[in-house]
Amino acid sequence: MSKKLILYITFIIISGLSLITYSIFNLNLYHIIDVVILIVFSAVCESLPIYINSNVSVSVAYAVDLMALLLFGPYEGAVIASIGNLLLIRNVNGKIKYVLNTPYYKTLFNISQIALSVAAGGFVYKYLGGKIGTYVYPNYIFQSIVAATVYYFLNNILVTTLISLLLNKPFIKTWTKDFSWMLRNFLFLAFIGILMTLVFLKFGYIALVVFFIPLIMVRYMFKLNMDLKQSYYDTINALTKALEAKDRYTLGHSKSVEKLAVYLCREAGFSEAHTEMVRIAALLHDVGKIGIVENILNKPGKLSKEEYDYIKQHTVSGYEILKDVPFLKNVRYWVRYHHEWYNGNGYPDGISGRQIPLEAEILSVADVFDALVSDRPYRNAYTREEAYKIIVDSEGTQFSPRVIRLFKRAYEKNKEDFKHDF
Repeated sequence: MSKKLILYITFIIISGLSLITYSIFNLNLYHIIDVVILIVFSAVCESLPIYINSNVSVSVAYAVDLMALLLFGPYEGAVIASIGNLLLIRNVNGKIKYVLNTPYYKTLFNISQIALSVAAGGFVYKYLGGKIGTYVYPNYIFQSIVAATVYYFLNNILVTTLISLLLNKPFIKTWTKDFSWMLRNFLFLAFIGILMTLVFLKFGYIALVVFFIPLIMVRYMFKLNMDLKQSYYDTINALTKALEAKDRYTLGHSKSVEKLAVYLCREAGFSEAHTEMVRIAALLHDVGKIGIVENILNKPGKLSKEEYDYIKQHTVSGYEILKDVPFLKNVRYWVRYHHEWYNGNGYPDGISGRQIPLEAEILSVADVFDALVSDRPYRNAYTREEAYKIIVDSEGTQFSPRVIRLFKRAYEKNKEDFKHDF
């Protein structure tokens, strides 16, 4: 770890542990049973995250922690959130994760940053005139929303800073990549947290039961959805591996195109769901080559006109393979059109300009760049700079101005990742 990273982790841990210690010694003993019960509830919620995709999850404990700071104040909220986080038990890729088998500095950082974030939200709530332990609606709804915002985004900022220092990447780039998708989840969980506060004040601990059962059901449905998605990805990866086993010159090509396409999607402002579909299209963009005979696919020299015309049919073949899969109804067109040119000189349909979907243009740029920086039987790989120039110089002919703008921005921000991965 770098010195800057060590100093940052140390600062957060010292600050967080100091706050937790002070909070414990200043707990209102009248609320001690409430605090213990909410700690258990927070730990259970931390242990049962909702998975957005295979790498990203959302803990519904945020709603519990928000309720805690609105009901009991910043100190009790910090204790509930930090100890609840400390006691979590999760099954991560078949391995049980809990405090005793997690590196101590990670555990200390996690409980420290969550304590600081919750307490900050609580202090802001009080500073703006919010009253602890009373109905937030209608008099204190503004204060509660501001408190929820401070808690949520301070939490994200502290974690993003850690990751950016760990990976030695700019903060904004890291936040955009890993956390910018969280806004809709923040709005949902903030609403649940405020609603839980109202129900708790009205009906007591029955509120925890009322909300816990639906949360478990939501988690179960998300898990079913994730399992279904995983089966799609497993099938897609099997097709990709089958193609790469047949075409030795494209080893790793689909994964590289996927990676580059994601960077362009982010520059285009695509949602995570939209980007995910482009990723699938990138993995499948050459699936039509499965039907091409190997002596042409792996020919060591340059192709004849007849052979090239034969290979060009892979875009149509890919479309035909995918057309009956409802999940891929848009992907099939992007696969069909990823060799079309802006000036109409591409194939298979010779469409031009805005007739070509932006997603197909993104696949095209990513496909061409990776092909250029890869060795081929008839030439050596171009350098990254040479490939960049070739693509930029093709603006107005092969590529549209809009996709070139995306490509330039993506390249400048992620230059080190614009390479062929084996």
